[in-house]
Amino acid sequence: MSALVWDIKNGELDSVKHEIENKGIDVNLDVNGRPLILHAADYGHHAIVNYLISKGADPNAKDSYGISALLAAIWEGHTECVKVLVSKGALVKGVSPDGTSYYDAAKKDEIKALLK
Repeated sequence: MSALVWDIKNGELDSVKHEIENKGIDVNLDVNGRPLILHAADYGHHAIVNYLISKGADPNAKDSYGISALLAAIWEGHTECVKVLVSKGALVKGVSPDGTSYYDAAKKDEIKALLK
């Protein structure tokens, strides 16, 4: 499983597709308390986020700390990931584990605009 997470973190879409489609891996799998989609969003790989959702990944999945893929993308400033997640049904009115709204957590104006 670490090879799949490595491929996700490195943006290797073709390798991710191969792993999931040929090994029958559940796209909602948690690896060390983090859903696969959160790894992709955290590293800014919007094409992998989109692919995982197309295969049934939950755009609102959270890790063991209550951090969603959308929040990870917001914190890291990954605008394209935020766009994909919002367009695929991620809830924009969430709060971080410390109670900060997603909108207030965003530092980039273009991300704030997507969260309105």
